[in-house]
Amino acid sequence: MLLHVERTGDPAAPALVFLHGIATAGWMWWRQLPAFPDRYCLVVDLPGHGLSNGVPWVSLSDTAARVADVIRSTAGRAAVVGLSLGGYVALELPSDVVERAVVSGVTAEPWPHRWFLRAGVRLTTAQLRSARLVDAQARRLGLPEDARAAHAEAIRALRPGTYLRAAQEVSRYRPSAGRRPSAGAPPTAAPAPTLVLAGGRESPIIRRSVTQIPGATGRIVPGVGHAWNVEAPDRFNATIRDWLRSPPRSPR
Repeated sequence: MLLHVERTGDPAAPALVFLHGIATAGWMWWRQLPAFPDRYCLVVDLPGHGLSNGVPWVSLSDTAARVADVIRSTAGRAAVVGLSLGGYVALELPSDVVERAVVSGVTAEPWPHRWFLRAGVRLTTAQLRSARLVDAQARRLGLPEDARAAHAEAIRALRPGTYLRAAQEVSRYRPSAGRRPSAGAPPTAAPAPTLVLAGGRESPIIRRSVTQIPGATGRIVPGVGHAWNVEAPDRFNATIRDWLRSPPRSPR
């Protein structure tokens, strides 16, 4: 099965792919799409999520291969923005489809207390099935009524087992510096010029990631949390646009 993709903008314009976080779907980019009218935006629902819930989540590498197929068949190459789970997928994309990338809210070292992960995921999954808690989460994110409905629907559509399998894989994720952009260039874990971001209010393990991904440029964004694309959309959008216009030539 193919992944579900929402498309906006002129197909002749440079492509910009958005990859969402876990237990959400393409709806989470509702504050970004209007900010990039000069781009052909591709909003992908990842396997097991949203309108791609019929596609089983297998692994990060499988998902990256599926997203790469979307890019190749639609635009050839694209800039990529990934948040949380989508950020890990972006880092795993093959270099031939990525012009440059922005990832936010990822880790680059094994999570502590991973033995507790299965129980924690079960509790989280149960909480996500509570309409009251889902609505409270939507309110904390500042979602309007129409976006709250999309948020709730994305939770209901989450394929059983997806949350656990994805969380288990990212909990032990380490970027592999096995790429070389050119002969003699230092090895990198990034598929292209890549900006790694972390909110100043995120956990220490996420904040450390900005210095742990070989070949990437890292930056802490003061005063924001994990879902800052919704919390501080103007700032998020400006950061993306600045990077797309003129990414630094060397990391950090």
